[in-house]
Amino acid sequence: MTKLSDVRVVATSVLVSVSDVVLNLVVAIFTGSTVMLSQALQGLSDLVTGGLLFVGVKRSKRKADAKFQFGYGREIFFWVLIASIIMFVGTGAMSVYFGYQQVVYPSELDNIWLALTMLVFGLATNGYAFSLSLRRLREQGDLQGEKWWRQLAHSSLIETKATFAIDFLGTSAAILGLLAIVSYVATGFAQFDGVGSIVIGLTMMAAAAMLINDIRDLIVGRGVDDETLRKITKSTLSVKGVNAVLDLKTMFVGSSKLFVVVEVHLQDSFTTDQIEHIIDEIKRDVRKNVPIVRHIQVEVETPDDELRV
Repeated sequence: MTKLSDVRVVATSVLVSVSDVVLNLVVAIFTGSTVMLSQALQGLSDLVTGGLLFVGVKRSKRKADAKFQFGYGREIFFWVLIASIIMFVGTGAMSVYFGYQQVVYPSELDNIWLALTMLVFGLATNGYAFSLSLRRLREQGDLQGEKWWRQLAHSSLIETKATFAIDFLGTSAAILGLLAIVSYVATGFAQFDGVGSIVIGLTMMAAAAMLINDIRDLIVGRGVDDETLRKITKSTLSVKGVNAVLDLKTMFVGSSKLFVVVEVHLQDSFTTDQIEHIIDEIKRDVRKNVPIVRHIQVEVETPDDELRV
């Protein structure tokens, strides 16, 4: 099976958002439904968000130069932060506002069949985009020997996490919209339409807040989880001639791009050529067992207790 790229995941999310904006806005005008208006607002926000993610992914793939010697990988964090803020305010808050208006000042809906048809179509398209985001998380999890949900919780695949959130919310919003419209048809209470819009908005605001919190950690300089640290340590100690790992520091320098600094204590009596060979072997083994390692620096040090002797 062909490996799924981050560009394809983001591009699919953008195309789905375009259809959500155009079709849901038309349906909202013909039906007067705030749920459909919320769907259109979500699509518009998702379109802007997806566009920003697409720009961020492309710019973050630029090669390193003299000014940015570790590359431009961290730029994706900036674009996802902007996209998350738009998701919070542009989609969540506005959906809550229009839903509140429908609850307080309810109005009858027209052409219900049109709204139901559009919601089913939106469920199918957002569901497909969501399946691609989930597939990419699974592929990255298999590459690391981890479950996909650990990738969602601990990895730096922030652009995939963002599209995962967008597509999951799009799918969930379509389901909530269907429930709201069906409830309206069954009871005749237009307030159900407004309640559906409010729930959709609050769900999106919560997802955006979680994304912002994750991005904040990555911008500050978050490293890997304990399990990955153990893998790096184990790989380093497996190299013949390494007595101990004295210190280990990590930091994400982009989406699924890790910078590692490891201090090692070697056995005595090695020549310079032998030490260089051991360092090269450490780098090779660490990259093999932890593929997200993009840059690794190995420093040979003497333990503090030996220095005091």
